[in-house]
Amino acid sequence: MKKIGVVILMMMGVVTVLSAQEKKVYDGYKELVAAVKQEIATVEIEGMHEKYMEGLKSRKPDYILIDVRTKDEYEAGHIPGAYLVQRGVLESHIAKETVWEDFHHALPKKTDTIILYCRSGSRSALATKSLMMLGYEHVYSLDGGWNAWHEDYPKLERL
Repeated sequence: MKKIGVVILMMMGVVTVLSAQEKKVYDGYKELVAAVKQEIATVEIEGMHEKYMEGLKSRKPDYILIDVRTKDEYEAGHIPGAYLVQRGVLESHIAKETVWEDFHHALPKKTDTIILYCRSGSRSALATKSLMMLGYEHVYSLDGGWNAWHEDYPKLERL
C-alpha cells in the first residue's frame, strides 16, 4: 500500500513539473506580443498591397481583411474593404452568421485566408493567435498595421 502511495505522489510531482514548464508568465504586454509574433505568420505591407490590387482588379479578393481596432479608429481611416470586427469581440463574432450577414459576406470558413490588422500590429498578432487556436488555418497579421499601410498608401485610406 505504501508503494502505491509513493508512486501516486511521484506521478503527481511529474505532472506538476510538466505543467509548470508549459506555462509561461510574461512580464508585460510587449513581451507577450513579441512571443506571439514568433508563433504566427505575417503579411508585409508590399505583399498586402499586391493582394489588395489583385482583389480590386478581379473584384473577388481571395482573402478576408479584418480590422480589429475600435470603431473610432476604423472610422478615422481604414483599408478599403476591411470589415470591422473589434479585438474585444473577434473570437465570439468570427463564427456568427448574423455578423457576416450584416457585412453581406459569407461566414468565414476555417480554410479561408484571413488577414487581420490593427494600429501597429500588436493587437492583430494576438487576434491572429486566437483565431489559430480556434482552428482557422490561414490567418495572418499585417506587419506594421494601419500605421505602416497609411504611411505607404495614404490615398487608399477610405472607400
